[in-house]
Amino acid sequence: MFQICKTFTFEAAHFLRDYDGDCARLHGHHYEVAVCVEGESLDAIGLLLDFGVIKAAARQVAGAYDHNLLNEIAPYDEVNPSAENIARTLYHGLRAELALRSPTCRLAYVQVSESPTAWAKYWE
Repeated sequence: MFQICKTFTFEAAHFLRDYDGDCARLHGHHYEVAVCVEGESLDAIGLLLDFGVIKAAARQVAGAYDHNLLNEIAPYDEVNPSAENIARTLYHGLRAELALRSPTCRLAYVQVSESPTAWAKYWE
C-alpha cells in the first residue's frame, strides 16, 4: 500500500457560535491542510498520483475559503467552522473531486491545523 500527502494553506477568519470562550469572538487562523491519498499500485512512471492533481482538487474544493469569513460560506453559515467540521467538509468534497480525477486512489484522510499545536483529522 502506498500513501502520499500534499499540504495547502489558507488564511481565514471565523468564530464559534454558542462557544463559551475566546473563540466565540471573530479571529483568524493560518490554516494548514494535509490531504492524504492511498492506493495499492503505481502508474507506469512510478507515481501513485501526481501531487498536482491533489493541488487542483484542493483549489476546487477550498478555493473560496482563503481570506474570507468562513461563517459566511456554506456549510459554515449553518454549522460551526470548527477544525473538525472543516476537516469533514473538505474530506467529502475532496473525496468526490479526487474520484473524478483518479479512480485508482482513495482519499485516506484530511487533517486541518489551526496552529502548529492544534489540529483535527477526519477519515472514513
